[in-house]
Amino acid sequence: MEDPDEPREESSPIEEEQPTRNRSMIRPHSAKGKKPPSSSSASSTPEPPIGRFRRPWSAHPKTRAEVSKKKLVRDNLKKSHMRPPNRRPKSREVETPVEEKEADDTQVLGLECPGLDYKPHRYKVRGQDLEGPDEDTLDHGVTTLVSESSGRPVSPDHSWALTQGKNDPSKTRKQHPSFETWIMPSPHDSEDYDTDLETDMLKKADKPIDPTGKTTYLDQCKRDGLIPVSYLSRHLGDRNLRMRHHYLGGLATKPVARALEFNTVTENLDLGDNYLEGDGAAYLCRMLKDNMFIVSLDISNNFIQSRGAKAIANMLEVNTTLKTLSLSGNQLCDRDANYFMEALKNNTSLTSLDLSNNEFGETGGLYIAGALVGNESITDLDLSWNSLRNKGAEAIGKALANNQVLEVLDVSWNGFGMPGCRGLQLGLRVNSKLRVLDISNNRINKNCAKELSLGLSKNFGLETLLMNLNALTDEGIETILKAASQNQTLTYLSLQEMNINISNYKRIQQMENEKDITILHGGLGGAQRYTPQTSVLKVLSKFLKEHRIDLEGALRQQDKDHSGTLQHEEVKLALKEAGLRLTNKQIDILVEELDVTHSGSIKWEDILSGRVLTEYNRRKSSNAYKVAEVDQETLFSNMKRRQLTVI
Repeated sequence: MEDPDEPREESSPIEEEQPTRNRSMIRPHSAKGKKPPSSSSASSTPEPPIGRFRRPWSAHPKTRAEVSKKKLVRDNLKKSHMRPPNRRPKSREVETPVEEKEADDTQVLGLECPGLDYKPHRYKVRGQDLEGPDEDTLDHGVTTLVSESSGRPVSPDHSWALTQGKNDPSKTRKQHPSFETWIMPSPHDSEDYDTDLETDMLKKADKPIDPTGKTTYLDQCKRDGLIPVSYLSRHLGDRNLRMRHHYLGGLATKPVARALEFNTVTENLDLGDNYLEGDGAAYLCRMLKDNMFIVSLDISNNFIQSRGAKAIANMLEVNTTLKTLSLSGNQLCDRDANYFMEALKNNTSLTSLDLSNNEFGETGGLYIAGALVGNESITDLDLSWNSLRNKGAEAIGKALANNQVLEVLDVSWNGFGMPGCRGLQLGLRVNSKLRVLDISNNRINKNCAKELSLGLSKNFGLETLLMNLNALTDEGIETILKAASQNQTLTYLSLQEMNINISNYKRIQQMENEKDITILHGGLGGAQRYTPQTSVLKVLSKFLKEHRIDLEGALRQQDKDHSGTLQHEEVKLALKEAGLRLTNKQIDILVEELDVTHSGSIKWEDILSGRVLTEYNRRKSSNAYKVAEVDQETLFSNMKRRQLTVI
């Protein structure tokens, strides 16, 4: 037992406040490296035992890599100019022995941070003599430093600070750059810092420029495992690329389309009858969204069907350079006409559209009529050899009242009948822009002729009317002739494959004598008559007298190589550009007659001088009706006068 008289030791305040001291003695993470404030006397506050105040495992400091792995360590940055200058105060510089300084030729910049996954940058000085400039220094006398971590040079300011600071620590590390330093290019302006865009441009620049796309075509064929078409390899650089009846197929169209994306030479592309199908049409349409040089495309008789029609409609909403498009014989139906209705309302560049030999019916006619009302660019529309009838035919006729752009309309070989003639009658009353109308073989009888004559007699603007192969009878022909005599602008009327009586024959002769009009008919017994070839050449002769300057300008524009000869397609485009309005069939007949040598090329100067017409009269001298020869002396005098004016 303890002696009560013996004095009791007083309990330490540390033991009395043990819970409170346990919480206060745990140091936070941010307090690492710091010492607690020292008391005045070391014996006043005894140190606690180690076991009683040990920190939990969660209080141990962690490295930066363990805390956040997303942060990049500065030593791993690739671009040296993005590193911050790791300068430290002189008071914290770590003194290294002299022996180590002499052995090591590197300099250390930055702080040694214990507990962090960070190392200071070490820089090596190129050259041993730092007092004067050597071979590895810049032009302005600053020694170049190289970082061991990145291997890249350091900026001039840092190099100056390092070299000067090592030789003379009393000098400051900062110095304003001199004029020579300021005008010197940055050490970072080198090929090591080129962007990806510049690298791609350099790679493209290394490849030879191929404006024809032949190299691209061969590479794409090799990539797809296809055999290149030798004809395409030879003619991809032609201005007029015409390859028909080669059975190209849909998959083989992909290399062609890929090559034409880079082609800047071809303007007229004709791939008719190659069984492209919908896939081939899709490849070509994807190409036409980027190609801005092709102005004429003919993919007739390729069975593109609905898929190809949808791709073409999407292309027409984007393309702004295509002027002529032929989709004849591609099994297009009424549903496809709806695609074209929306596309043609937005397209403003297409001027000629051929939709002949398809399967458009009554519903398709309604869609096409809606496109005619909204379109403001198409001047030539071919809807022949379809099944347009009843409400569809009537809607197309009525659309002419609201369309003031269309100049040539071919609806031959359809079933217009009475509904179609009723619509045409309403349209022709108002329309004054239409010049050529072909309604051949459309089930037009004498009653339909009466309905049509009401609009024809009041029309002002129609120049050519073709009504071949219709059951008009003598009464219907007489009605049409009376309406044609009242029309002031009609100069060409075709009633071929229809026999006429004596009274109508005399009326035709009287009209041709009194009025400048050409009427084609089936003849009366042994009476000779105009042939289609003679009639179109007569139209050309008249056109030369009135629009020779316009035709000359159009032909010169097509002759870009100044060779003096043009191919058939170029002559057709020139005739349309000059303003000669005929149907596609009539223009084909005309161009074939102009090609006297049947070589596929025509000397356009012979067309202007009238030699082609003279040659035709010489070859066809047995015809009762000769083409009205052009006064060559007048033409030559006009040419000389123009030459003198130019000189």
